Amino acid sequence: MSASPAALDALLQRADLWRGGACAHHAEATLGSGFAALDAVLPDGGWPCGGLTEVLSGGLGIGELSLFLPALRQLDAEAGWIVIVAPPAQVHAPAWQSLGLPLSRLLVVETEGADAAWACEQLLGSGALAALLAWLPTADARALRRLQLASSSTRCLSLVFRPERVANQPSPAPLRLALRGNDTGLQVDILKRRGPPLAKPLCLNIERPLPWSRLTRRAASAAPVRREPHVA
Repeated sequence: MSASPAALDALLQRADLWRGGACAHHAEATLGSGFAALDAVLPDGGWPCGGLTEVLSGGLGIGELSLFLPALRQLDAEAGWIVIVAPPAQVHAPAWQSLGLPLSRLLVVETEGADAAWACEQLLGSGALAALLAWLPTADARALRRLQLASSSTRCLSLVFRPERVANQPSPAPLRLALRGNDTGLQVDILKRRGPPLAKPLCLNIERPLPWSRLTRRAASAAPVRREPHVA
């Protein structure tokens, strides 16, 4: 028995029904990215609060943290902690504070490997987080699935930073980005979203603590250099 046109029309209006030609819309809270062009292609018009966002990049300091600063500044003081897990470089507290992120809400967890993924899962389960920023270069599919499950029941901005070499591996994260730096800012390629593929990457004007010319010279140098603690 076929559905009536009215019943079919009502079904198509449901928020939990996703048609492949359009972005899916969900009831989770979102945070505006601070970039109109990016919000226009993100499902629900911003970063999801509830569910994992996986961020792939080819190096440090290309703007991978600056991309999320506008969203982090929007978090209410009552929302909870901003937690950094397994950062790849020393967290420079004065830089975070100068960017409008109070240190009284910032928590840094120094760990690595499987312990880092476990710590993230426990933190998400606590319900005390407003944002999680974790560097998990070696996390396996099982660990990522557990984190996606844990984050989906929160209203937390959950960001997992991983190297670009894992781009061809499957991921349970509903939103997956690949980042590359260039002379004018940051190239953002949406590898996965609840919606059709993005036709081409976005180029965003991202402020960095170091000019791109210095970053590229430093990366190309074979001599050991002292790592400068900074916010990317």
